Amino acid sequence: MTDRAKFANVRSMLDQKQGKSDRRERKVGRSMVPVASSSRGSNQLRAANDSVSLADRARADLANMNELRIFTDKQLDLLGIVHPRSKDKLMVDAMRQLRTKLYQLQPNKNFSVMVSSVVPEGGGSFVSLNLAAAIAFDQAKTSMLVEANLHMPVLQKLMKLVGKEQAPGLLEYLEQPELGVEHIVSPSGVPRMRVVPLGHHSGLSAEHFTSARYQQLMLDIKERYDNRYVIVDGPSMSTSTDARILSEICDYTVLVIPYGGVTPGALDSVIDEIDERKLAGIVINNQPV
Repeated sequence: MTDRAKFANVRSMLDQKQGKSDRRERKVGRSMVPVASSSRGSNQLRAANDSVSLADRARADLANMNELRIFTDKQLDLLGIVHPRSKDKLMVDAMRQLRTKLYQLQPNKNFSVMVSSVVPEGGGSFVSLNLAAAIAFDQAKTSMLVEANLHMPVLQKLMKLVGKEQAPGLLEYLEQPELGVEHIVSPSGVPRMRVVPLGHHSGLSAEHFTSARYQQLMLDIKERYDNRYVIVDGPSMSTSTDARILSEICDYTVLVIPYGGVTPGALDSVIDEIDERKLAGIVINNQPV
């Protein structure tokens, strides 16, 4: 959680879609096949029927959130986490810009988004943490950061500071059917932001992310409260098959590239593997001011 990203520049989803479409059309022998949208009628009907109770529950949850410890502004600065009073205005503005662009993609309901660096140590975890913090700026919204980067987990320090270093996490949940969602959700030290840490159990593989239990977990934590936005900190897209699996399960994907650290060809190759309906944009990390 170092202050790796000094500024983030977000390219629009529309630009990414058009670029991907142009590249596909130039590839000989590959036909464009329209994909029908899946029906969500039953979910929409259920959401309409439950809207009043969900809203009441969300307001009650916000009012009664038990924050074991809230970090001070100075502590947040040392941890590299943005907050409304941060002196790093460029970073705050960048995270707000990214947050707003995501809201615009789905203005009437919450969503889940996976954040992944194109290359290892490109700043994806830093962006996912700060995007979750920026969403929690709004007193009417909550965020949840799910740690799914098996290769480089970043939440150990936060969990230790809030006294939850021994708390079970995603690994234990996927291996132990008796655990419920409530057993793995922990406070983060940031108001209205919750985290699901990676946990301590060993032996997690990519197959766990394709399991019905993981997919149900993602559905449960998003739909329990209609004001909760789920951020998944995923591994590098160029080195892990996990990232592609996680991208398919989430509503959207945000790619992070270090400034000057990825060739256009390498970026195009990663983009071509993502469903263009899910690609929300690209954050250029560590861009000189």
